[in-house]
Amino acid sequence: MPRSRTEVFDPMMEVERPSRCIRFLRLLWKFSRCVFSHVTLISLVVAYCLIGAYAFESLEANHEKEVKKSIKSIRGNVSEKLWEITKDFDVLIRENWTEQALNELKDFEESLLKKMKEGWDGSEEENNIQWTFAGALFYSIIVITTIGESMSKIDI
Repeated sequence: MPRSRTEVFDPMMEVERPSRCIRFLRLLWKFSRCVFSHVTLISLVVAYCLIGAYAFESLEANHEKEVKKSIKSIRGNVSEKLWEITKDFDVLIRENWTEQALNELKDFEESLLKKMKEGWDGSEEENNIQWTFAGALFYSIIVITTIGESMSKIDI
């Protein structure tokens, strides 16, 4: 029934309460919105960590193995060069041999330092690598938590 112009809206007038079914549906909607938004967010974080772990492992493990192989060849080259220095002398004079051997060892040391900067951990066993799936998963979790911490410090 339409109101007449003279009728004034009374705030104390009783408002019809929604039925139990409508209240239940509203509650269900709020609950599902909350759960699915959080579940989706958590699922995305977990997926990022797992995909990141796989990516880090596949990218870094092969590089680590290559670095370990190159260390073996560097060590073999130094041994060979020291032997050649020793063979080249007709008469082995300590000062001359020591000077050339120290130069070769200095080059060896620089090569090792370069390999350490590339990620060599001191081990030459190719089966003993740092970038396992568990290590890569840990690294991806550290990355995402560090990004989260950095973002929380930014004032927007």
